[in-house]
Amino acid sequence: MSYIFEKNFAITLPKGAENPVVAEILANYTFGREWNINYGDGLFIKIGNGTPCSPSGFEYAINIENGGVFISSESFSGVMRGLLAFLEKLKYDDKSDVFYAECGLLKERGSISFRCVHLCVFPETDLEFLKKCIRSCAISKFTHVILEFWGTLKFDAMKELSWPMAHSRDKIKEIAKEANALGVEIIPMFNHLGHASASREIMGKHVVLDQNPALCNLFKTCGWIWNYEREDVKSLLKSVRRELIEICGEGEYFHIGCDEAYGEGKSENDAKELCNYLNEVSSDLKTLGRRPIMWHDMLLTEEEFPGYITKGTQPGANIILKELSKDIIMADWQYCAMGEVWKTSKALKRAGFDTVCCPWDNKENIEEAVKTVMEKGLFGIIHTTWNTLEKGFRYMIYAGAISFDASLLGNVVFSNLYASHVARMAMPAKGEYEKGGWSKKQTGGLL
Repeated sequence: MSYIFEKNFAITLPKGAENPVVAEILANYTFGREWNINYGDGLFIKIGNGTPCSPSGFEYAINIENGGVFISSESFSGVMRGLLAFLEKLKYDDKSDVFYAECGLLKERGSISFRCVHLCVFPETDLEFLKKCIRSCAISKFTHVILEFWGTLKFDAMKELSWPMAHSRDKIKEIAKEANALGVEIIPMFNHLGHASASREIMGKHVVLDQNPALCNLFKTCGWIWNYEREDVKSLLKSVRRELIEICGEGEYFHIGCDEAYGEGKSENDAKELCNYLNEVSSDLKTLGRRPIMWHDMLLTEEEFPGYITKGTQPGANIILKELSKDIIMADWQYCAMGEVWKTSKALKRAGFDTVCCPWDNKENIEEAVKTVMEKGLFGIIHTTWNTLEKGFRYMIYAGAISFDASLLGNVVFSNLYASHVARMAMPAKGEYEKGGWSKKQTGGLL
């Protein structure tokens, strides 16, 4: 038994889905045929004479009957994920030229509840490709996307925080609103310690000092780290946080970076000063309804965890581990951890932190991260992409899929081929070679 779509594709969506991206993706699943969209009150989606169903604690419920379809959830993000899950079930009968969906009641929840991707917006990043990535994240059931701007967003707080070619607030707001309409929360990110240059260490660029060397006293370590002992630096970063929250829309989190802060927090006094600073940032974010997320590496040492990524030194690391606010979510980035439950994540949870595992573009690394989160009951997962997004797109999609449905772990065919389908549904190439897939050229390469 199946529900066969009528030619007008009439659908009722919840308010909040009133964004062109929703209509565009609906049409992508029906070969460009437009849908007749209406908007109603309530957290449900209705097609035809769909019979209401309760999500009963699941992320969403989808009820498909002969007379119609009904999708419900306890949240807007959940009902939109339900819509995208339903679209994935659409089938096409070429003989009768109709779309249909097989009848049944489906209730689903993710194997991991917090499913996130970290995306960098470099000067070389094409915004259309960024949109494609975020749409693809929505289809593969990620709940959150972190946006880190590497000198690529214009700030009112200080013009030197962005390169001249940086994007306007309005352009980024448009992308955030698209994500929100698809049920994805955008998490703003700004580095509060290392990477104050808005550049990777190996590139040597500095967004502020390459434009205005007279601002050198705002930084330490040759410009790499913010001089957080200065009140004007604290005030600047406070303004930046508020700007980013306003641009990226409603949400619960803010990523403060803090990785690779070389030389910081080594001694007992330095560690305590660093904790005071970061706890102050955490308290400020709490007044804005946000929880901070922070990279883990300063809290653990190589001596304790050989073979794992750690940057801490004693006695500072132990002090930070104990005195840092437990409101901060610890993001454990381990790119070579494979074949075992992540020991670092276990230690961070034992210390009292909500912890997320952060893999990169290695299939086994991603799978072990998901297994660790599930086995140890951790907070969630943040899949990182850095400068390899163009070749690592398929790993990103795989990470989202197995974080939602762990039964797909190890499915080689799925992991290699599903990403190309997702990319087409997110943003079709429409015959343009360079817009197909996730690489402008057959040889791939960096962004």
